[in-house]
Amino acid sequence: MRTDPILLQDMLDAIGEVIENTPADRDTYNADKFLRSHLVRNIQIIGEAAVRLSKELRDANPQVPWRQIAGMRHAIVHDYFQIDWNEVYDTAVRDIPPLNSLIADIIAALPETEV
Repeated sequence: MRTDPILLQDMLDAIGEVIENTPADRDTYNADKFLRSHLVRNIQIIGEAAVRLSKELRDANPQVPWRQIAGMRHAIVHDYFQIDWNEVYDTAVRDIPPLNSLIADIIAALPETEV
């Protein structure tokens, strides 16, 4: 069973992949289907890890948009053939970078015995 610290690290790793691989311009993103697939998969991982976190951890960190993260994961998994690829790019550019520091702060605040 994956514990909260491991799931948070999964999120942080996937966030890093999105940040590192998201191109600065939409044309580059649109032209590369493998890149789009990589980004959407990592956004899915972020959402999957988030929904598996304990309710206590999520409740203790209301600054993180847990519901929106879960909603994006749900859309990717259940509506795959209707993915709005522009929304994936917008999420990668707009929402993922601030999430990086939020998750890193939660990990830093965990008791040493949990990390």
